[in-house]
Amino acid sequence: MKKFIVTSTLSAFCAFAYAQTDSIGFYKVDNEGISRIEAARPVQTKISGGLKSKARVVFNGASSQNRFRGSATFRLYFGTPSPYDAAKYFMFTPSYSVKDFSVGKFEVKKENRYLTTASASIVGSKIGVSVAKDVNVEYRQLRDNVYEITVTGPAGEYCIMPVLNGTAGYAGVFDFALE
Repeated sequence: MKKFIVTSTLSAFCAFAYAQTDSIGFYKVDNEGISRIEAARPVQTKISGGLKSKARVVFNGASSQNRFRGSATFRLYFGTPSPYDAAKYFMFTPSYSVKDFSVGKFEVKKENRYLTTASASIVGSKIGVSVAKDVNVEYRQLRDNVYEITVTGPAGEYCIMPVLNGTAGYAGVFDFALE
């Protein structure tokens, strides 16, 4: 009987621990509830210019499917992903935090969205995605390893991306649009 109780207790603990790691990731919060957003992956990098050059990461589609009116709210869940998801959710491991994410604004041209990741000219260079200038970003901790981010700003195509160690848009971004 004792073995059964101990085994049942350990099994329940393991099931609970798995449920917590299962929620790791990036979620949008809207009138329909909370739903996971998968990272949009870049399709290529374009380098253009002569004396003044830019490197831009290209994402398919002129607009995001994740649309919000006025402000956008997201939840980030940090923890230890399963070994199968470690590469996909590396930015949500305990070595990262909500402070390692930034908001960028896409430049939309034809059927693609672009993030400038580097620029160079005769007088100097700049590496890294610029933070969206005219947006307000509020961070709030809901509990250990769970954060809420609210972004307000003018209409446009935006993204939230991990920026630690210079990953910028190359590791994928979580795209959204403000209307």
